[in-house]
Amino acid sequence: MKLTVYFDGSFWCGLVEAEDADTIRVFKHVFGSEPKDEEVWDFVANHLLERLDQVPAVPFSTREATHRINPKRLQRLVNREKAKPVTSTKSQVALQESREILKSAKKQKTKRQKQAEKQRRFLQQQAKKLQKKKGH
Repeated sequence: MKLTVYFDGSFWCGLVEAEDADTIRVFKHVFGSEPKDEEVWDFVANHLLERLDQVPAVPFSTREATHRINPKRLQRLVNREKAKPVTSTKSQVALQESREILKSAKKQKTKRQKQAEKQRRFLQQQAKKLQKKKGH
């Protein structure tokens, strides 16, 4: 497990990455202003594990390309990587996939709620028709 605290331009954030054999769990925690050591330790001791349980595990592949890269291209890639922010590509992909999983779960939940509401209204209309037919 790895916690990286970084400044994203407006807030101090912590990126938590927990890897298992073939899955990764990643989430971002916003500290706000620059966190003191006590705040970070409090987050790790009290909130880290419960937040980690809420995040879905995302499978990832550890296989990487093995072809030879031109030394000039390699130097350009290294310089480009140095200029990038602290977050790793693997964690960004995992964050996006976990967002997609949560989004689809929420979409399914709202669909079920809409169907239940539609069914309730239909039954209500049927009861109303029955009342009218009985003459009450």
